[in-house]
Amino acid sequence: MSSRITPDMIQNISLFRDLSLKEKQAIAPTIIRKIFEKNKVISTAGESCREIFFVLSGRVKIFRTSLNGREQILEILGSGDTCACNPGATQWSCSSSAQAMSDCELGIVSRSQYVQMVKSNSTLAQALTRIFAQRLCRMSSLVEEVSLDAPEKRLIKFLLNMSESVPGISFTHEEIAQRLGLVRETVTRHLKKLKDKALVDLKPPRILICDKEALEKQLLK
Repeated sequence: MSSRITPDMIQNISLFRDLSLKEKQAIAPTIIRKIFEKNKVISTAGESCREIFFVLSGRVKIFRTSLNGREQILEILGSGDTCACNPGATQWSCSSSAQAMSDCELGIVSRSQYVQMVKSNSTLAQALTRIFAQRLCRMSSLVEEVSLDAPEKRLIKFLLNMSESVPGISFTHEEIAQRLGLVRETVTRHLKKLKDKALVDLKPPRILICDKEALEKQLLK
């Protein structure tokens, strides 16, 4: 199912947040609202990028799949986030796949419209630079997480990084495993150990950090 969206529906999208009402009114008609059910694939790595999407509600995972079939989650997009990529080329190939982690509402715009949109509006260009910088920071955190040898330290680093943006970490054990390059059973085992030490509390699907200072000290051991 698809429909057009209104200017107020894009108010919280990071790329459009600083635009004037008039600019939002001009952009809104070019964006189509689509519903994606949980687990629906939105785009596939290697395909030509034909559309840019913005998350209106729900969560989308950006991931790559290794030759042995294991998924590596690169990023989780929530409400207001976008998959926006290089606007400097009219032809672009997706380097990763996107899949709905929950039922989602997405705003969709064609790549050609996206390129023209950014090139003709300096405010959008500045917003895109900010988004790319934030994405780079998240990728740096991911590299730091997966580079740690001990699975428990990978998990702790992930929990600490996530806690900086949200009070309760809402990920399944399988999603965390895909993020950290581990198997689900390993994540479950180490979360239980941390719970037994009263460092975290498990209230599925949320993980609450009970003692951040003590958790940080675990990284130094």
